Amino acid sequence: MDSTLLIVNPVSGKGRVRNILMDILSTLCAGGESVRVCVTEKRGDASDFAEKYGAGLKRVVCTGGDGTLNEVISGLMRLEPESRPEISYIPLGTTNDMATSLSIPKTPKDAIENLSSYSERRLLDVGQLGRDYFGYVAAFGTFTNVPFTTPQAAKNTWGYLAYLVEALGQLTDITTHHTRIHYDGGYIEGDILFGFVTNTLTVAGGIVKFDEENVSLDDGLFEVLLIRKPRNLAELNVTLGNILKRNFNSDNVTLLHTGRISFAFDDEVQWTRDGEDGGIYRNVDIVNHHRAVRISVGNSL
Repeated sequence: MDSTLLIVNPVSGKGRVRNILMDILSTLCAGGESVRVCVTEKRGDASDFAEKYGAGLKRVVCTGGDGTLNEVISGLMRLEPESRPEISYIPLGTTNDMATSLSIPKTPKDAIENLSSYSERRLLDVGQLGRDYFGYVAAFGTFTNVPFTTPQAAKNTWGYLAYLVEALGQLTDITTHHTRIHYDGGYIEGDILFGFVTNTLTVAGGIVKFDEENVSLDDGLFEVLLIRKPRNLAELNVTLGNILKRNFNSDNVTLLHTGRISFAFDDEVQWTRDGEDGGIYRNVDIVNHHRAVRISVGNSL
């Protein structure tokens, strides 16, 4: 009987998994694990594999980027809590924000060694955007669609530079959304340039970072970063500077901590989930599922 499910994204990270697949299998089998291997071919496959084969296993190991990990988490969230296996992650994507937040090794050799080490196991909150789940961020607004509109071939060839090129192409199309926001204990209304609902220490490849002493990944709360519409280019530069300096409660920048939040827009708005297409909403509720999955993390946490 299988004890481990290995889900492989063969195209993520320039297809590097082809060079390390046997090392992954050797490490798992050396630990006495019997392994079922599933290779993704299209979006949604990792979720389907996790849901179909994951119940009651010891763990699910996934290779790929944040989007692949998101799919695995989403698939496991369809299972009963007591039947969800532990997750191990070998990050091979372009940004790997979740690996950064969880101190999971980013080099393939170290990540594979982490599979057999006594690394810490940690419970993790999971967010729900409408009917779908996310591991570390749901976002809307200017530039937030860059990760999933950047072609995979460009990511494989240019890496993070491909994201920058895609973002530059959107500079002439900066828009805001008039938004009404209800959250635990409060209400905000205004023209929002972009917003992040997060459970992470870092998003956008480390461009946005949160202070570790103010963020916990298993406290049942989101960190919600809202950027209001600047009046001119100079104010936009100041606003972006405040974000980079982690000055999150300044003019045009608001940081909230909440377990539930709802957004109502005047128009239909595109969202992303963990860097992938998150759907289009005019009204949407986002809730926090407290300590919903268990994941093996780096020893430094």
